[in-house]
Amino acid sequence: MKKNAIHLIIFCILHFCVDFICAASLVLIADLVAGNENLASDTPYVFLVYNCLAFLLQPVFGLWIDRFGGANGGRMFKAFLLLSIGTLLIAWAVFMLATGKMSATMMFVCAAIFGISNALFHVSAGKQVLMFSNRATPGGLFVSTGALGIGLASVILIAGNASFFIESLFVLIPFIVVPLTLIYFFGKLDLLDGKYKTYSFSSIRWYAVVALLLCAAIGVRSFLGFYSKMSDGIVNWVAIFLLAVAAFMGKAIGGLLLDLGGPFFTIITSSVVSTVLSVFLKNSYVDYVFILSFNLLMPVTLDAIRRCFPKREGFSFGLAAAFLIPGYLLGNLLKPYGTKEIIIPIVCFITGAMLVVVYWMKKKDPANERDN
Repeated sequence: MKKNAIHLIIFCILHFCVDFICAASLVLIADLVAGNENLASDTPYVFLVYNCLAFLLQPVFGLWIDRFGGANGGRMFKAFLLLSIGTLLIAWAVFMLATGKMSATMMFVCAAIFGISNALFHVSAGKQVLMFSNRATPGGLFVSTGALGIGLASVILIAGNASFFIESLFVLIPFIVVPLTLIYFFGKLDLLDGKYKTYSFSSIRWYAVVALLLCAAIGVRSFLGFYSKMSDGIVNWVAIFLLAVAAFMGKAIGGLLLDLGGPFFTIITSSVVSTVLSVFLKNSYVDYVFILSFNLLMPVTLDAIRRCFPKREGFSFGLAAAFLIPGYLLGNLLKPYGTKEIIIPIVCFITGAMLVVVYWMKKKDPANERDN
């Protein structure tokens, strides 16, 4: 792990930059067309196109990199990462050219290219991070910086000066992304080659049930995030940014807590705290702690899926991302009609219960008893 510390830092910074560029660009598109009723009416679909491509393509690209990159693909990993960075920079250039005269076609083209580059980056970098160590901390740190990037992008519209951000980012981003990519390309990695402890099961039925429960837990967690939408109606950019920081800290701490206390301790801590706090939402301080506590579960599901599919880290990472989409769609669909005071505590409890069942099944399955 020590050999990979620099690369982990590079990946974390790149993850922040990639998610920030993509999210900020979409937010700025919405801002640029706000005065045009015809174009403004298309912006929800632009976000939908981006999210579907960015998340649903990840397991596909994950299988691709698992197949052609091998367990310790070296140059192939770097080729995938460079491809994603290159695509991102092309998308950024296209977006900059389009800002002079934004059209409906250009909106969707930009969203599609950003979505594809985002998916490529996540599985190429995510696979390597999952192979850095037997521990969950690197994965938790990596995914946490994406939340910070998206949160910072959301601040742009509220803080104003959108044109200033466009001009600044156009100059700044290449000077951050390109040098870090070059350092990564010429550096050496020490990957585990699937040597971490994996979950074995006595039959395919156990695999199917565990995978289904893990994916369902991810979908339910995603549903809560989009259904509760605590940022709705907040006009204070500081409050929005603090919510993003809470999500960032929750994911980062979750990986560390999983390594130190184990899965059951992390699940119970997160589920109990978030369920109790969900009753007292609408208090800003409670909201921040609630977001932090519920995001502790993310490294748990990611680590469990990784261990269920040994030497398929790219697919595992992509599968975890893809199941965020059902929650995204259902959460936004039901948000105007639900009663948050009732549903949110139930969702917190159900998510924790599903994960407890997963780890209970893992311990009780005969295959694991033989291994131990």
